[in-house]
Parts: sequence; C-alpha cells; structure tokens
Amino acid sequence: MFMKIHEVKEKCYLETLEESITNVEMVINHLEKLALREGEFASHILRKDRIISILHLELALASYCVLLRKMRENQMIIYNDKLRADINSIIHSNRFEYFGSYIIVHSQKGKEEVDLHSLLRYGKSILKENEA
Repeated sequence: MFMKIHEVKEKCYLETLEESITNVEMVINHLEKLALREGEFASHILRKDRIISILHLELALASYCVLLRKMRENQMIIYNDKLRADINSIIHSNRFEYFGSYIIVHSQKGKEEVDLHSLLRYGKSILKENEA
C-alpha cells in the first residue's frame, strides 16, 4: 500500500526532528563535559573548545528551530506565542551565550532569554505524540 504524500512528508519531518534533537543534545553533552574538565587542561584549550562548541550549538539550534517553524507552516504542529518568540529569537540571533539550562540570544531586538530545556521538551513531545 502506498502512503499518501502528506504521510511521507510528515514521516520525513519527524525523522529529521529526531535527528535534530539528538544533534542539539550531543553538543549540550559536550559542553557539560567541558565544564567538568575545568582545571584538567590549560584554560586556553578549554576556552577554544567551548567557543567552537557554542557555535555548533547555535547552528544546531537554528536548524532545529527552522524545522519547527517549517512543521508549523505545514500545519503539522501548533505552538504558543512564547515558543514562537523563542524560535524566532534563535533563528534571527547574531550570537548567543550558553548558561546550561538557558541561553541569552542577542539580536537586533536586544537580549532575550530562551529556556533551552523547554524548547527541547517541546520537540520531544511531538515525537512522543507521533510514536506508532
């Protein structure tokens, strides 16, 4: 039996969402491991690795947020205004600071705080709802 185009598209988006969440979590785990290694290595080595990891996190989150926006535009999901604001902040940011459970996004609008764990929980809830 052939799947309808909409079903194929939704399956593709959900698979990509899972990969995107995993990617973000891998970068966060790396940042947490770096924090635990402070004092073990020269500070300049850890500092450079942390900067690179934060840039990877910025890109991973931007991809994740673009995917969420795309899913909303294709009427696969609905999210509230707070989540919409966080998603837009990340997509339009020119840099951000990582503080573990939250990030501060810098954009033309100024500084905005984004609850990182809440953002990831939302994506995981989508996957959980669509488990079959």
